[in-house]
Amino acid sequence: MNREEIVKLFETHADLINMGTPDDAPDSSWIEAAEKALSVTLPSDYIWFLNNYGGGDICGEEIYSIYCLPFEEAVGGDIVYQNTIANNNLDIGRVVLSNTDFGEEFFFDIKDMEKVYISTGADLKLYASNFLEYLKKRLLSYC
Repeated sequence: MNREEIVKLFETHADLINMGTPDDAPDSSWIEAAEKALSVTLPSDYIWFLNNYGGGDICGEEIYSIYCLPFEEAVGGDIVYQNTIANNNLDIGRVVLSNTDFGEEFFFDIKDMEKVYISTGADLKLYASNFLEYLKKRLLSYC
């Protein structure tokens, strides 16, 4: 799965997604501040997603992004707020990307920021080899 294929998949299933535009994208200073606050380097595909969509959701399942507000004020799906203020995910080695109504949590392991993992309660497993595959699998799970 590459970026062009994700764009086409989003276009094909536009009825299932609600994505922003490049106008909604955080600038590089916000991305750098988020990386510093999280003590990680965000994957290039995730940064590409932020640059092209700013953020969004798949069937109402928000993909955490950067709200371009002071992190302590960015209540909601801001990736820094969700992982440092609302929850101590970094303490357990996670940067959470999304939570579902079914108790699923999708996250990067801070030791391997390319792969996306899923946890449901105590059950933990690899979900996707990278962020683009995660987007594809989440979208196709609703088709």
